[in-house]
Amino acid sequence: MGPQLVQNIKHRRDVMRTLLIIIFLGGLCFSVLNFYRHVYVLAFLELAYAIYSITLLKIISKTDHFQRWVIAFIIPLFTLIVYALTLTETSKSMFVWILSFPIVSYLLMGKRVGLWMSLFFISISLGVYHAKFLNLEESLNIAESLNVIFSSALMIAFAHVYEKNREDNEIRLLELAGTDSLTNIPNRLKLYETFSLWAKSPQAKNSPMSVALIDLDHFKDINDKYGHSIGDEALRHVVNFINSKGNPKAMLARIGGEEFALKMMNTSTNECFDYVDSLREQLSNNPLSIDNHSIKITFSAGISTFGDDGTTLNALLASADKRLYIAKSQGRNCVCFTADLPQQNIAPIISYDDSTEKSDLC
Repeated sequence: MGPQLVQNIKHRRDVMRTLLIIIFLGGLCFSVLNFYRHVYVLAFLELAYAIYSITLLKIISKTDHFQRWVIAFIIPLFTLIVYALTLTETSKSMFVWILSFPIVSYLLMGKRVGLWMSLFFISISLGVYHAKFLNLEESLNIAESLNVIFSSALMIAFAHVYEKNREDNEIRLLELAGTDSLTNIPNRLKLYETFSLWAKSPQAKNSPMSVALIDLDHFKDINDKYGHSIGDEALRHVVNFINSKGNPKAMLARIGGEEFALKMMNTSTNECFDYVDSLREQLSNNPLSIDNHSIKITFSAGISTFGDDGTTLNALLASADKRLYIAKSQGRNCVCFTADLPQQNIAPIISYDDSTEKSDLC
């Protein structure tokens, strides 16, 4: 479940709790009143719905089928209110409850379902109201008709605008939370989110996926020699270079400092190695030109594979990090992947630039 959906459900659970408490208290009060007025059918229905509300209050906090319970509660509730409007014992003031339909629908079901739910029940309620209370041959009743129609339309319009803006703002906030402000690429949070969604999908069982952990070589030296502003430009240079390759299978994320993770979908270990090693070689031949400086940037990388190295992102990053350490210890500017990690005395598979100084260790 993505953060947006989780946030929506949390918001709607809070709204639903409030509604259930109000309906419980209102149901009890109106059932007592209608028993006193001898409107027994409506009184029993209101009492039953009060009990239903308090029972559902315990369920909605834990259920994984929240939206189903919302529909199972809202449709009978609206139907009950419309039924009450049809009774001879009820007055015009009953229409006040009808005006709450758009607010409840939008808050609990979103702008699309909320719109159709509101239009359906508001239309029926307007028909019942006109048939029961209004004679359109009288000018005063025409004015009253316009009042209830436009007030209903206003409630729907306001609820729609509010919910649309709320959802749009939520999306923007989640995008900001999942984006690295310096490089404008996904951050660690977004990386975990996309991996979680992929791992739960059927695709995870049928297609390979690899992760490369990339660390820029001697990045501290760039900061110390040229300043942090140029260091920032170096990070953006690397990001723009990798993203310019336009690989639809790859997602680059900055996970901290000068360290990046490259998640590659439908990509075997060998394919990932070839791609990352090609990036390494091309980047080393494309220095950053800034302020009359030409700065050569290289990186080291370790690669892990979903399944062989684990089924969680933490496990994959841990394996890739161990191989990144091997790449660094071999002199940097190289890519490492192995079938097994070196503690089992199996030589790592390394690709490195011939110009790399082997004595230049981490």
